[in-house]
Amino acid sequence: MKLRTRWKKWSTPERVLYPAAALAVGLVLAGTLWMALFVAGITGPGCPSVADLRDYRPPEATRVFAKDGSVIADLSPQRRIVLGLEDIPPVLREGMIAVEDRRFWEHSGVDVRSFGRAVWRNVTSLGIREGFSTITMQLGRTVFPERLPMGDKIGRKACEVYLARRIEGELGKRQILALYLNQIYLGSGLYGVEAAAQGYFGRSADELAPEQAALLVALVKSPEGYNPRKHPERAVARRNIALDVMANAGVLDRRTAEAARRRPLGLAPPPEAAGAAPYFVAAVRAELRERFGSDADVRGLRVYTGLDPELQKLSAEALVSQIRRVEGGSYGQYSHPKGPSSEDPDAPVLQGMVISMDPYTGAVQALVGGRDFARSQFDRALQAKRQPGSAFKPVVYAAALESGLPATARLETTPIAVDAAGSATWRPGDHVADSVETLSVRTAMAVSSNHAAVRVGRWVGEERVAAMGRRLGLTTPIPPYPSIHLGSAEVVPAELVAAFAAFGNGGYQITPTLFLRVEDGDGRVLWEARPPRRQVLDSGVAFLTLTLLEEVVNSGTASVIRSSGFWLPAAGKTGTTNDNKDVWFVGMTPDLVTGVWLGFDRPRPILPGAGGGRLAAPVWGSIMKSAYETRPAPAPWAPPSNVVSAQVDERTGYLATGNCPPDDVRIEYFLVGTEPEMYCPLHPESGADRFMDNLWRRIRKVF
Repeated sequence: MKLRTRWKKWSTPERVLYPAAALAVGLVLAGTLWMALFVAGITGPGCPSVADLRDYRPPEATRVFAKDGSVIADLSPQRRIVLGLEDIPPVLREGMIAVEDRRFWEHSGVDVRSFGRAVWRNVTSLGIREGFSTITMQLGRTVFPERLPMGDKIGRKACEVYLARRIEGELGKRQILALYLNQIYLGSGLYGVEAAAQGYFGRSADELAPEQAALLVALVKSPEGYNPRKHPERAVARRNIALDVMANAGVLDRRTAEAARRRPLGLAPPPEAAGAAPYFVAAVRAELRERFGSDADVRGLRVYTGLDPELQKLSAEALVSQIRRVEGGSYGQYSHPKGPSSEDPDAPVLQGMVISMDPYTGAVQALVGGRDFARSQFDRALQAKRQPGSAFKPVVYAAALESGLPATARLETTPIAVDAAGSATWRPGDHVADSVETLSVRTAMAVSSNHAAVRVGRWVGEERVAAMGRRLGLTTPIPPYPSIHLGSAEVVPAELVAAFAAFGNGGYQITPTLFLRVEDGDGRVLWEARPPRRQVLDSGVAFLTLTLLEEVVNSGTASVIRSSGFWLPAAGKTGTTNDNKDVWFVGMTPDLVTGVWLGFDRPRPILPGAGGGRLAAPVWGSIMKSAYETRPAPAPWAPPSNVVSAQVDERTGYLATGNCPPDDVRIEYFLVGTEPEMYCPLHPESGADRFMDNLWRRIRKVF
């Protein structure tokens, strides 16, 4: 009808010129392609031998190894699951023929009618609208993808035709169809209908419902483009088209097809869900495909990672246990749905994440991206973007220490109002009482004073704070607004955890690294991680920031870690966003940096009084306490050579005298040359005492 309408609108010259031009172009294209096919049919230049097809075996599965050498996962779900044609249900056999090659039983490898129709449609539409691949041609392309001519579309197509003609000459139709159904790629690393049936639906091919069989048929056109796990809406639309074609061809009766159209995809949990580290394996799979191509799952690669199976297990158990405690009311009234519901899978449920890394290499040792991978494959450690709240404050203080702020400085903590150009005055809240007028830098960090942090950030400047975040490895935008000092800019959780590592490793930036080395099946190294030794922060500044974070754990908002019984060296920072929507604790030991987050995928208040210290820090403490029962205790952090220590009076920031109250005296660290020279004026000493103090201080400097 469209062609007739266009014909009526065309003028007389157009009625002559357009068809003539189309016919000429069509003849040239058809002639060129047919000549190439004819030559290929005689010589088969550069084409693989069909004899290889008889002995063909599917590619070998790629395996992923943990830090201890154990196998974490076998990435290819295919286990030589080859079915005889009689074992493949008719709905799949005939459905595949109806959708992909309806004249399969009639042609000899190349469907001349489809070829002519494709040429005509492509010429008249002035584009590539239709192909003409038969099942036999697709079989040759599937089995020999790397051995067909690359970069030459006509030559490649010529090889496909050559192979199809030879395949048809040496194998029977039933054998060709069986090979095809056992080898065709159907996305997600799944080759063949049996592997795909098990991978997508958790059942054998002969147990598939009509709508499930139709989905497998539909995936042939574009396995990743219609991948039901990645693009469910596209998959449903394409499946329904396949159901219509199957009904028209008589494979299904119309009533069955209509009922199948109304049914959901009904996918089973991904294969990774059965393993101990599903989010980690899924992330490794995705990065492998990005680096080595979509067939990385079945290239027989050996992938060596830094995953610690015991730490992974502890992390998953601690996170899920805490989520259940919150839902059970242990921290106050909880008014949201409890746990994933089979009746309402979209109901908002409390989620969380844990990620642990080696602070020197970035090797990921544990990764829990959510409470239940089978119900939600969204990785909240690597894929989410969340506001960090006060967990961002170490970035602010690091920028300030680098700019010359001494750790002994006194910070105002009274309410502050910030006038921003073009917007209303911002008055951040604070849980520190208004009656407290000043705090030392160390105490302000320990109790997480918002007013003090905003003043520090304003003194440094938003641009410098944002630049510090980028230097530490944060890639998300950090706009230069005053609210960033309290963590309003979203971050990728894994990047925030990696940023903390610089405070404990001497100022070096790390990147979360999923695998350390990749080898082929013969042991040749294809890729190896080389952690960049890029120092982004002065070692002294990094250490000073670290000591502030130690105070958070020892006496501040994360003191629950000490009260729980974990006494090894530890440092970190809690974080809570507005209205208690996100709670964080990012902490480290000398050989591990770990972050914990809890919240909802669509932010909403968790419960009254929720905070990083109450909800997230206990998870971290539980993981560390259990992990170090079997891990060797790390040596404590040591100050670098450009840092010195001195006893100071915390109230004044000056060197302590013998008369300073013991409760006010503490060891403080300074960059060399910035340590105080004056003694506390509030508690002066006699001349003799002062002489001895000075003498002792000079002796310490020398030695």
